[in-house]
Amino acid sequence: MAARGPRPMVLLLSALLSICLAQLTQAASYRQFVSRHVDQPKTNAPNNNAYCNRLMQSRGLTCKLTNTFIHNPLNEVKAICTHGGTRFRNNLFDSNRSFTLTVCRLVSRGRRRRCAYRGTSQTRRIRVACTNQMPVHFERIL
Repeated sequence: MAARGPRPMVLLLSALLSICLAQLTQAASYRQFVSRHVDQPKTNAPNNNAYCNRLMQSRGLTCKLTNTFIHNPLNEVKAICTHGGTRFRNNLFDSNRSFTLTVCRLVSRGRRRRCAYRGTSQTRRIRVACTNQMPVHFERIL
């Protein structure tokens, strides 16, 4: 008697498709993290305020209340999720070393998504969320 319902090949293909989609989503989250938070080498600007205004606009982050840019090499940022970080809880990892940062804070909202930012430079440890040993979310400065 033949089995009723979905054929084994259809189930296998569905499972493989689900795995591929999950991996694509994780890769997209990592790319989004890099786009939002990594700027290395640091983009040239006359001062931190001009830097923040330029980068927030060019990265499509206009009118976001606050954003932090990391100026260290990408391999150092990725290392937080493995040997360069310590698990805080769940998928959150604290960096073992300090990172060069620029913190951009919204100071005024203008028309047509023209917002002004105040930028400050810091050298601090950071906390990131990791998925499959890749940073996917900037949690906070420590």
